[in-house]
This record gives sequence, structure tokens and C-alpha cells, in this order.
Amino acid sequence: MRLASVFRHVLSAVAGMLVLIPSLSKGQSTLPPALKALLLQAQTETSGTKTLLDLQNDLNMLLNDSLLNSVSVGVYIASLKTKEVLFARNEHKAMIPASNMKIISSASAMDFLGSDFTYTTTLFLDGLLKKSNGEFVGNVIIRGAGDPSMSTYFYDDPLSILRQWCGILDSIGVRSIRGNLVGDDSYFDDEPWGLGWSWDDVPYAYSAQISALSFYDNSVDVIVKPAFSVGQPAEVQLFPATSYVTVSGTIRTVPRDSLASISIMRQAYSNIIYISGSIAADTSESGIRRFQVSVDNPTLFLMSLFRKMLEEQGITVRGGIFDAKQWGDKIAYAEMRPVCYHSSPPLREIIRVINTISHNLCAEQVWRTAAKEFSGKGNADKAADMTRHFGTRYGISFKGAYLADGSGLSRFNLISPKQIADVLSAMYNSKHRVAFMRSLAVPGERGTLQNRLKGTIAEKVLKAKTGTLTGVSSLSGYITTRDQEPLVFSLMFNGYTLPASIIRTFQDIICLRLANFARK
Repeated sequence: MRLASVFRHVLSAVAGMLVLIPSLSKGQSTLPPALKALLLQAQTETSGTKTLLDLQNDLNMLLNDSLLNSVSVGVYIASLKTKEVLFARNEHKAMIPASNMKIISSASAMDFLGSDFTYTTTLFLDGLLKKSNGEFVGNVIIRGAGDPSMSTYFYDDPLSILRQWCGILDSIGVRSIRGNLVGDDSYFDDEPWGLGWSWDDVPYAYSAQISALSFYDNSVDVIVKPAFSVGQPAEVQLFPATSYVTVSGTIRTVPRDSLASISIMRQAYSNIIYISGSIAADTSESGIRRFQVSVDNPTLFLMSLFRKMLEEQGITVRGGIFDAKQWGDKIAYAEMRPVCYHSSPPLREIIRVINTISHNLCAEQVWRTAAKEFSGKGNADKAADMTRHFGTRYGISFKGAYLADGSGLSRFNLISPKQIADVLSAMYNSKHRVAFMRSLAVPGERGTLQNRLKGTIAEKVLKAKTGTLTGVSSLSGYITTRDQEPLVFSLMFNGYTLPASIIRTFQDIICLRLANFARK
């Protein structure tokens, strides 16, 4: 059946479609003319469908459209109340989930660690403090435990954490340090990236390196401000201000109505950021451009910021900065006393950022933390074992699945719609139901569904996780029908060359159809 007839049939049964138009307007120019016209014409509200067969027929017609002929589509929809499968297509087919992988990693980590779990980062002094002149002779050690939360997603000013540590050292009389600053990141194995991550993602913050000592999302903000005069170089700033990262290159200021573009690149294992291009001469706040760029060796990045803060506090450091691998020697914590601690927000708040914002670094760190607590090894292989153990506990088979990372950034991940839905069902029936459901994105609120399905019948009844890579789009979660029946669903689309907006429209219409479904 052609697209126009399919969507005319389906949309006629969708309630409140008049308000669908604004929420789908973003990217609407890429939609097929027939679909665009139908969206503009759909202005009437109808009652819910009376039979399950109607729902199944509509979804079959929708997914049989020729636009999807070359697309791998997997769908699984079931009632959480009756366990009845309402609709399934390729539900056992292993597919690339993209960020739907975060459903698996966050659910297994929450179940193993508990939603109240907190991270503790500890500062130790390994040496002696001379009371006479305030000189500490020895090393200052910061021991990481995988906390990914020292960022602006959780704190208005993450640098205040480092200032607090410096203030505590000052309060006990430390005026100078004749020794080194050591960042112990050995809680995790030395895996800076996930298996199968793309080399050309290295400069971007969404591909930031994994480290048991992480700060500011293991990245810096590159802030570009146009000059007041055309032809002059733009001002480039880094935040946090640091000498650990350097900037090379120039960005020219061009007339305000000129076509401008900025290129920013950082090579792997380097902390030189190369910039080039041009910026329009608009000195207002809207004219300032901001880019988030990952750093190499996040542990040394944190230690360099800590050293800078110490010196700003008036505490001189006469040694160098090291990570655990460079330091080499085993650190005898039993012989030291901790000076101060920093505790993270509870895990439920971190997982909310993971699933609402789709935060890759948080997902990887939480997944590895559960692995470390489960097996004593903080790596992806043990995290996959922990996840399979979680599946066994809840009667979920991960047979045929491949769990390469915790964020979904790897294209090596393979999992089926049924397996994702099974994990969602397990969490719905667990003691973590409320915390886990609150972690998912909802239309109209901050997160990955903020600009989707606003003002529609689905707006208040949908909680879901998106997943996006080139040629991959997934949407899985929970939705409540018109007669208050809770459903679990997983929609996975792989291998398409269509504009992503068209695939998202298919997903949105399925959600609208489910929200409007009624048995009574």
C-alpha cells in the first residue's frame, strides 16, 4: 500500500492530530509530500479503536510501506497488565540498538548496585606535614571510583569540588607540597574507549575517554567570540581555563551576513585542538559559538586543574602530576589517612541523566562500576557478564545478543526488540520501577524527546529512550493506552538511507496509535 493511503487510514484513528503538526514541524521539509499533506489535513479527533485486530492491521499497513522496503525493522509491543503480545515483527532479530543499549546497561547496573548507590572520591596524604612552615613532604593522592557526575549536569560549578579540596588542605595547615599529585584511576581497567567506537568520533565529547577519575565530562568547552572588526581573528577561550589543552589556529571574523563555518579537530592521544574557519561579526550572546571537545587522559586533566586550584589557593606544588599507570608503584592506602571525601548524587539521579539526556560517558562508567562491584574487574567484558547475570535473575535470555559497550556508541552491539522489551518489563515489575521509569525521556521536557509529540495524546503517557546512529534509529519504553492499559514497546530501524526525520515520524505515529488504542 502506498504511503498516502497507509497514513490516511492510520491517522484517521489517531486522536488530537491537529496539535501533532507543530511537534513534527522540525525537519518537515524532508518528509514525503503525501505524508506532509496528511499531517496538515489531520485536524479531527476520533475515538479509540475498538479491536486489537484494527491496531494490528494499521501497524502492518504502516510498516509495509514501500519506503521501508530496504530497511530492517523490528517491533515488539506487549501488555504489561496481561502479558499479551499486541504486535510483533522481527522481534527476535539481532539489531544495532544505538543508545537503546543504555536501557540494558542502566537497568542491570541499577538492579545490581541499587538506586541509592553513591560514588566516593577520596583525597589522601602520603607523607608528613611540617607544622613549623606548613610544608607537606610527600604525595597527594586522589583515588577515583568511577564517578561520572562531577560535571554541569549535576553541579552548577563543578570546579567548586576542587576548590573545596584545596580549602580543606589549607585548613589543616598545608602551605606547600614537596611531592607529586597522583590520580589513581586504577578502579577501572585501562580501556579509554569502547570496543568498536569510531576513530573519527575521538574529538567529540560524546566519545569522551572512560576513566575512573573523570571531571567536566572529560572535555573542555571551546568558546569562540567574534572580533569587533571584520577581518580580525576571533577570540578563543577554553573552559575550564587550563594549560593542559592548547589551541592552534585562527578563526577569522567575517561580515555578519556572510556564510561562516568553524572546524575543530583533536587527534587521538593529543591535547592540541586545531581550529580554522570563520565566524560572523555578531558580538551579541547569540553570536558566540561553543563546542565541547574531549581531552586525552582525563585523569591528568583533573590533576592539572587541581594543581591550578591549589596554586590559586596559595599552595605551592613542587612536584609533577601522574596517573596510576605512570606512577607504577602500588599505593599503600592502609597506611594513609583520608583527608576528605566527595560523594556523588545517588545512582538514580545519574541514571536519569543517562536515559533522559542520553549521556554516553555516564552510561559507560556506571556499567563498568557495576562490573567492578560484581567481579572485581572494571571492564566491558565483565560488565557484559554482569548484564547476562541480571538477565538470568529475571528470566531474560540474551542468547544471540552481543554487548560491546554500555552507551550504544559501538556498532558491534546487537540485541533484539524482544530482549529490550524484556528488560523494560523486568524493571517495571521490580522494586526499581519508579526510579527507572523516571529516568526515561518524555515529550516536551528536557531530553531527547523534548521536541517530539508535544501537545499530542501521547505527550503525557509516553516514557521512552531514543537511540540514534547514522542509519540507526530506535525508540523503546512504556506507553499507556486510552483505557489506561500499560504497554511496553521496542521499535528498531536499521540500515536506512532515508532522512532520519521520516523514520522518527514512523515511530511517532506508532506511539500515537498505541496511546489512542482502547479495548473498551
